[in-house]
Amino acid sequence: MTRYFKNGDGVNGRGDCMRVWNKLRREKKGQALVEFALVLPLLLLLLMTIFEFGNIFYSYLLITAASREGARMGVVGNNDTEIIQRVQEICSTLDTEQLTVEIVPENTANRYRGVPLQVEVDYDVYLITPMLSTFLPDPFLLKARSVMRIE
Repeated sequence: MTRYFKNGDGVNGRGDCMRVWNKLRREKKGQALVEFALVLPLLLLLLMTIFEFGNIFYSYLLITAASREGARMGVVGNNDTEIIQRVQEICSTLDTEQLTVEIVPENTANRYRGVPLQVEVDYDVYLITPMLSTFLPDPFLLKARSVMRIE
């Protein structure tokens, strides 16, 4: 057993103190590694959650703008195919096969001045991170609806 004096010198001299110091320093490295291993999954989950919600929010902003633009095109006299084509142009960065556009009233004969025209855009966002599919539905359904009066 090593005895320490007030001035810091051990019985065996300065060499024992350095060995004890090195041992304590190595133990702290191991402790930091264990702490990092415990915190790493939480950090990865947080990072992936940020990516997923960014992707969902981006998709929502796009389909909202597309439904608004489609409704605007419909109230100034464009037909359904032009409205759907414009919505798909705006959402060109998304998977357009997952995009559905519904226009009400469906019959162009029922569209006259003062009648509200509704354009609803639905989009399925598929999650990238498999861990988040336990918390969120996969695919995550987004809906955007715009209603304007026909001019």
